Amino acid sequence: MFKKQPIREKEFQQILLWGPNWIGDVVLSMPAIQALAARYPAARITAVSQKSSQDLFLAHPAVDSVIPIPYSRDDSVFDKIDFARSLKKYDFDLAAVFPNSLRGAWMAFLSGAKTRLGYDAEGRSVLLTHPTALTERIKSLHRAEYFLNILQPLGLESASLEFDEIVPDSARRTVRDRLESLGLREGAFLASIHPGASKPERGWHAQRYGILCQRLVKDYGAKILLLGSAREGPLLDEIESSCPKGEAFRFTDLSLLEAAALIESSHLFIGNDSGMIHLAAMVGTPLVGIYGPGDAQTTGPLTVPKKSAIVTRNFPCSPCRQRFFKECKPSAHNKPYCLEDISVKDVVEEVQNLARKISETPDPGEAPEPIVGE
Repeated sequence: MFKKQPIREKEFQQILLWGPNWIGDVVLSMPAIQALAARYPAARITAVSQKSSQDLFLAHPAVDSVIPIPYSRDDSVFDKIDFARSLKKYDFDLAAVFPNSLRGAWMAFLSGAKTRLGYDAEGRSVLLTHPTALTERIKSLHRAEYFLNILQPLGLESASLEFDEIVPDSARRTVRDRLESLGLREGAFLASIHPGASKPERGWHAQRYGILCQRLVKDYGAKILLLGSAREGPLLDEIESSCPKGEAFRFTDLSLLEAAALIESSHLFIGNDSGMIHLAAMVGTPLVGIYGPGDAQTTGPLTVPKKSAIVTRNFPCSPCRQRFFKECKPSAHNKPYCLEDISVKDVVEEVQNLARKISETPDPGEAPEPIVGE
C-alpha cells in the first residue's frame, strides 16, 4: 500500500459537506463546520442536506450554498446514483462525510470529490481517501467532538463552543409580531416547552408536562409556549388542557428558524432529548433537558454549564438501541422506565437549580471552553 500524502498544508477551494441526518446532529456539527470555514476562508462550502434541516445550513454564515437531498427511501438506487453524479459539476476537491452510513461515503465517492474524509465504519475505508478510525474511545466522545474528529487529517483538532448566529431578523420579527398578537408583551416570563420526540417512547409523559406547566405558572408567573409540529397537535392539546386557562399558547406552524427565534425570545426552554433542545443551546436560551434512553454525556446540548440542566436517571442500560420494547419492558404508560421514573418534582428541582445558577454573578471574562478532539 502506498502511504497517503498528508493534506494539512493543502488549500481547498470547493468543499462538500455531507450533512448529518438529524436536526440535533446538524447543530452539533456546526462547531466543526465553523472551524473548517475559518481554516479555509477562501473556500466555497456547500452542504448536502436533508430537507428537514436545510434551513439551518442556509442561515449559517459558514455555509455558502445548500443542495437538498431530492430522493426518499422509496426512490431507486439509480435515482440516488444520478444525484451523486450530478454533483461532479461543482468540482469538489474536499468532502467531509458526517453520517456513518455506507451510502453517505458512496455518494461522496460518486460526487468526484478528490479528498474524502469520514469514519471507517461499515467498511467505508475503500471509499474514503483519509478515513478516521472509529474506536471505542471515539464513540464515547461528545457528538460535537466526534464530528470535529473527522477533520483531524486537516489539522483541525479544536473548535470553539460558541455558535455563530443563525437566526435571521425576519424570523425574529415574525415571532415578535406573533407574541404581540397574543398579548405577550415584552417583560413577560416566557417558557418554551417542546414535548415531542422522534419516537413517542422517547418523550416524557404529556400529563407530567401539564403538571409542570401548572408549577411554572404558579412559581414564576410564566407564559407557556407549547412548541411542536402539526402532527403533534393532539399532544399539545393534552398539555394545554392541564394548564391554567389563558396561560398556554400553541405553536405548530413555525419554520425551523422561526422556532429558533421563538426559543431565543424565551427565558427558559424545557424539552426531551430531541433536536429542539440543541436549537435552544445554539441560540443561548437557558434549558432543562429530560433524557431517558439517550446519553447526555455524548448527545447533550452544547452550552455552558450555568445555562443548562439535565434530568436523567443514568440507568446502566443507557444509552440503548431504543428498539422499544425488545430490550426492556414498558411501564404502564408505555414508557421505558428510564423516563417513567423521572417525576415532575425532579424537573421542577432542576428548574430551580438552573434559576439559582443563572442568578449568580458570572466570573469576569467567563467564556465557553473549546472542544478538543482525540
